[in-house]
Amino acid sequence: MVEESNLRGQPWAVSLHGGHSGAYCDHAAGTLRETIEAAVLRGYHTIGVAEHAPRTESRYLYPEEIEMGWDVAKIAQDFEDYARELGVLSEEFADRIGVLRGFEAEVVPSGSYAQVMHGLRERLGFDYIVGSVHWVDDVIIDYTQAEFDRAAAQHGGLEGLAVRYYAVVAEMVDALRPEVVGHLDLLRKFGGSEGYTDTPAIQRAARDALAVIRDHGCILDLNTIGLRRGQGTPYPAPWLLGMAAHEFGIPFCFGDDSHGPADVGAGVAEARAYLLDHGVRSITYLTRRGGSLARETAPLE
Repeated sequence: MVEESNLRGQPWAVSLHGGHSGAYCDHAAGTLRETIEAAVLRGYHTIGVAEHAPRTESRYLYPEEIEMGWDVAKIAQDFEDYARELGVLSEEFADRIGVLRGFEAEVVPSGSYAQVMHGLRERLGFDYIVGSVHWVDDVIIDYTQAEFDRAAAQHGGLEGLAVRYYAVVAEMVDALRPEVVGHLDLLRKFGGSEGYTDTPAIQRAARDALAVIRDHGCILDLNTIGLRRGQGTPYPAPWLLGMAAHEFGIPFCFGDDSHGPADVGAGVAEARAYLLDHGVRSITYLTRRGGSLARETAPLE
């Protein structure tokens, strides 16, 4: 658990990716209120809450959700409830912390998905979108090792999967135009250091994705869940961080990817040091100014 003094009063004490809670996510814990209370306690001045968007087709349900009797309609209703509760809490906590209302869109199949996501944003009054890729050609890549291995086999191995993954990231950014791009090298979760490396082919694919991210003006999520998973660094890895920051000039913000109150703020101080060690001197985050969404830059030193 991060001590309050690590973040209190720091201009960089903000997360734009996290806030998953047990009420709305089957693999999270605690309540949404408890998560925001934890953000206040640990010294955030702004928290962007980005619960998972509803999946629009039953083939994207997780096995445990099916076992619990969840279906597409139930998930859609939960998301409506989430939007309503988050709106109430953002007003209630306004004198203690800035609460941004967001969601994480993670499935980008063909068809109307992007239009559905934009429709949810407009109808329910969300501030921003975190765009993540959890599925590559209808195979989930961060759920189990077996599913990851199936995705890799489908693409001729880890390198082929990585190349396709970055192409899907570019497609997602083009379709969704998210303010934040989540955990850019999520492949590390199951790809590991044995095979997922920055080969020339992977570097080319990553550069292509970063060019799209830059052209759409997205912020990259410096995601601390990599530390909690024992992967040595946050997402993204040093080679990718350096490419994004120094070749493309893409800004970063922190994401604690919290899945319960205990995760809030975890790894953010370490992520600040990680950025500084790799020549990044500031973060960019979102805030409300004059009734609309705006960007701010916060120094890390």
